[in-house]
Amino acid sequence: MNETNDYGLLNSQTDERFGTRRYGRFGTMEKNGCGLIALYNIERAADEETRFEPYYADRKQIKTNFFGLLGTRPSSIAKNLRKKGFEVTAFRPKQAICTEPFDGVIVLAWYWFGAHYVAGIANSDGTYTFYNHFSRPAAMTLSAFLKSQRSINQHPVKIWGICFPKKEEP
Repeated sequence: MNETNDYGLLNSQTDERFGTRRYGRFGTMEKNGCGLIALYNIERAADEETRFEPYYADRKQIKTNFFGLLGTRPSSIAKNLRKKGFEVTAFRPKQAICTEPFDGVIVLAWYWFGAHYVAGIANSDGTYTFYNHFSRPAAMTLSAFLKSQRSINQHPVKIWGICFPKKEEP
């Protein structure tokens, strides 16, 4: 499938271009696609050649819970990234204070009616820009992001620290 549009990094799973599309057998991107969006944003940040349309077309590689109605399986986050050459370290939020700087992070938080994945892409100043959580991408430290989640009753349960694959020199 050829894609002429470059969506870049995505900040909303409700985007009119793809929000109504299927995710899993019964889910939709709008309601259950946050995990796919987080994985896509990490891969897109690592390689500007990554495009959403082919990534979405190949979504069957990403395992879902309850046929997509409960979104992406947490076990598929690291598995999918490692298959593509990323180094992935999983840890709990309490360990976030003493972690190495990563090229990106994916945070999984639960709240009263479900769970949500958010991707953060590293900036040169030690902060991450977080996508698909705020109305606009927001830059902050990982610990400040986790604190902001708790303030709105979202409870971070797992974090994946991600190092991008090394690019080969020509």
